[in-house]
Amino acid sequence: MPSFEALPKRGTYTLNILLSKEIRLNVGKLGFCTFPKGYYAYTGSALGKGASSLSGRISRHSQRKKGNFWHMDFLLADENVTLTSVVAAQTSVKLECEMNRYIKEREEAEIPISGFGASDCRKNCGSHLLYFKEDIKSKIAMLYAEKLGFKPITINF
Repeated sequence: MPSFEALPKRGTYTLNILLSKEIRLNVGKLGFCTFPKGYYAYTGSALGKGASSLSGRISRHSQRKKGNFWHMDFLLADENVTLTSVVAAQTSVKLECEMNRYIKEREEAEIPISGFGASDCRKNCGSHLLYFKEDIKSKIAMLYAEKLGFKPITINF
């Protein structure tokens, strides 16, 4: 597992995920969901301390065995899922909706599961999990730099 020491204490992040084959999962209150084979980007924010800090949140996401509490826990626990990298930027406010929308529009992403990772979203994102047929992980850092005006941190898994 990589070190998360380079991450800022608080901020916004995007997980880059590879799904090697189509899967169907029971995702808590969302019920059974089908995830097509391909590439995914999940954007969130972590503005707290300890487990709610950016390093705490990314560390949790990187662990395959954990309790399934968040929508992402269900997806990341599957053996066909590979967390390939995370892009993170220091922010003092939640910018997950803005980054999610920017990535979606710029890369013409699809929403694979309505409401996924967005149960507390107040900006009608539709989902904070985006689907791509091609790998765009190298573009995510560029999109962060364009949107925020500074280079984010990228950690590869």
